[in-house]
Amino acid sequence: MNPTLLEIIQTHGNRTEYTCYSELTPSLIPAGKAELKEGFFFLLVTNGTAQLTDEYQTYELQPAHLVTLTPSTKCMIQAMSSHFQAMILYLKPTFFDSLPDGQPLYEQLAHYLGHYQLPVFLLENKQATYLQKIFALFAPCRNNAANYYDSILNHLCSFCLLQIADILTQIRHEVPDYARRSTDIFRLFKKTLMENYRQHHDIGFYAESLHISTTYLSRIVKHITGHTVRFHISELLCADARKLLECTDLDIKEITEKLGFSDQSVFGKFFVKKTGVSPMKFRTQRERDKKNYPFPDTKGS
Repeated sequence: MNPTLLEIIQTHGNRTEYTCYSELTPSLIPAGKAELKEGFFFLLVTNGTAQLTDEYQTYELQPAHLVTLTPSTKCMIQAMSSHFQAMILYLKPTFFDSLPDGQPLYEQLAHYLGHYQLPVFLLENKQATYLQKIFALFAPCRNNAANYYDSILNHLCSFCLLQIADILTQIRHEVPDYARRSTDIFRLFKKTLMENYRQHHDIGFYAESLHISTTYLSRIVKHITGHTVRFHISELLCADARKLLECTDLDIKEITEKLGFSDQSVFGKFFVKKTGVSPMKFRTQRERDKKNYPFPDTKGS
């Protein structure tokens, strides 16, 4: 099995636990091709040509091409000319998500996710030259920073991401509308949640369905509603559980399976945490209440 591009640049470039910067040439890839996957990759072509392929199409890369890949995309770089050169920056997804200045870039990239099109952009010469100078800062950063390397690296990454985001807004001739985009994502999240909350209790499923990161989805939901994604999932599950316990003859095991819990113990702990009583006790109390008060109170009507 051929090594991935990440494995290659980690061997030859400047790496940390969460980042890696390298200058890419054909000599680093003996097999002539390497796969890019499972990370944020920013590749700026500075010389020569190459091909970038995914399962849908092939992109012909040339100088001033910028490739921006998210963890949900996978492609292959190949057919590099002998004088091909590129600067490449890799960010681990969890590290990218920890950078607050990554959101503007994700806003721009989100337009391409799920549309069978890789984010490949041909920059203007001045844009490519400026971005090349920024990328070049990563090479000496480790050697020149004595005491504050981690903080310097974080700020450098944020600076780089913001510059790329700004360039993409110019390319798309559109000022980003974060509020509208966030509202659209939240609306789609609520729709997806209503259709899937019984089968899927984890935030990862909903983030993947919307082609965004879990951190990004969490930020949007928290900002709009003041509550977490987990809270919204648990509220629906609890309301459904109460209704099934009160209005059906399904036993606890059947309700457990219907709501997607792994076993009755897990469901029981969840229900107690949400309501303060066990599922069986809740059902017993409701049955007792119905016997004591069989008709609704009509006073004052």
